[in-house]
Formats: sequence, C-alpha cells, structure tokens
Amino acid sequence: MSEAKSSARVLVLFSVLLGVLAAALVVYAFWQALTANPENPWSSFILSQIFFGYRDMMFVVGAVIWILGTLVFVVELLGLTFTRRGLTKSGTGIANWGVIDVALAALSAAVYGGLLAATAPIVIVPGFTWLRPANSLAPIFGMFFGIPGCIGAAIGNLIADIVGGFFGVGSFGGFIGNFLIAYLPYKFVKDHSFSSSQSIGEFYAWGVLIQAFVSAVYICWWLNVTEAIVGLPLFVVWGIIAPTIFTNNIVVNAVLSPVLGRILYPLVKGRGLYWRDRVRVR
Repeated sequence: MSEAKSSARVLVLFSVLLGVLAAALVVYAFWQALTANPENPWSSFILSQIFFGYRDMMFVVGAVIWILGTLVFVVELLGLTFTRRGLTKSGTGIANWGVIDVALAALSAAVYGGLLAATAPIVIVPGFTWLRPANSLAPIFGMFFGIPGCIGAAIGNLIADIVGGFFGVGSFGGFIGNFLIAYLPYKFVKDHSFSSSQSIGEFYAWGVLIQAFVSAVYICWWLNVTEAIVGLPLFVVWGIIAPTIFTNNIVVNAVLSPVLGRILYPLVKGRGLYWRDRVRVR
C-alpha cells in the first residue's frame, strides 16, 4: 500500500512538472511577443495568430461546439445523458436532486464565484475577461460533484461577472462555457482520483487541453455572433479573448488542478460526497 501511495505521489509530481513546463512555454511565448512588440504583444503572440488567423474556421468549429455544448447543457438538466447507446436517462437531472445535490451546487457556486471575483481587478480585457486562477477548481467540482458541480461552476462564473462588473451579453456564453469546463472532465475522465496514470492522462486530455479549446471557442463564437450588441472588434474576440481563455485554462488547470484534486479527492470520497457513490447513472 505504501509503495502504491509513493508511486501515486511520483505520478502526480511528474504530471505537475509537465504541466508547469507547458505553462512555462506558453508564458515564454507571450513574453517573446511582449518583447518584440510592447505596444501590442497580441499581434505577435502565436496563439493570437492561430485563433485570429484561422477565425473563419474557428467560427465554423465554434458554431458546432456551441450547438452541441448548449444541447448537452439542456439535456443534462432534464435528466438525460449521451452514451454509446444513444440518449439515455440518468439520475443526475435537476428533478432528481436531493438536499445534498443542491448544497453541493450552492457550495461550488459560492467558492468558485468568490475566488473568481477576488481576482476580477486583474483585468485583461475591460468588461470581458480577467486573470482567473480559480478556473482550476471548475474541473474538480465537475469530477467530484457531478452535474451539481458543473451547474455550480456556471452559476459561480455568473456571480463573478455580476460582482466584478463584467455582466453583459457575453455572460451567457460564459455561463455555459464554464459549465463545459467542469462537464468535459466529469463526463470523459473515467478515474477521478488523480492517483493513476489513466486518471492523470485523461485529465490532461479532457480537463486541460480539450476543455481549454472548447470553452475558448464556445465563448468567443458567442461574442462574435453578438458583435453588433457587444461591440467588440473581431481581433479582440479571436486575437485577445480566445487566446487569453485558452492560455489561462491551460496554465492553471495543468499546474493547480492535479495538486488540488489529489488532496481533495480522499476528503470528498471519505465524506460520501463523491457523485458516483451517491448517484447511479443508468
């Protein structure tokens, strides 16, 4: 047992080091862009060039992601879920929630919203986005608490928008976008313990890379579509906000989430709050 625990610690440490390396590469790329063009580093930032340079393709991909993401949100609220057998009933819809589910959703929303609001003064794009280390909690809430945790992340982001003065048309995209940050690892990471190679590997795929891209494109597609109302130039949407969301989620989720998850999972499971111990998806 001690050897297994030791191996798990080594695995988590190794994964965190990889996450730190990935985060460092992103930060270094932005530092290079800032050095080359202090007045407008985004024009030289490689991620900005990718998102903005391929904005037409991103718009098409974003439309697909927006439709599927919104559909998944509605379906899960209704107590249904997509499986390999198709659309089936689940025990996780709001109609099936008990007192514990409501409490976990409220707890997730309060903690997530409060920590997001705490960093709201560190503004990147006024009225739209800011530095968000608290995003590292969203995948953990989804993986540990299930759909209540995913809904809590969505509500928490809305609370932060309101408290931080960022509330507007774009908040709708942020609401479901943050739901997806929690939902993707909840749905596709099979082992939520952060203590096995499978758990770490699947988390970095779904909880870091894929969710970062999906949430960035989902939110920015909505900002693009509502351009007439929001009034943001396309370069700001795809050249600044999209790479900012993507970079923030890559960095904080790659570095912080595995550490927090490894620490919190035994506590959550030991108190009977882990969603798989409470709900049986049929």
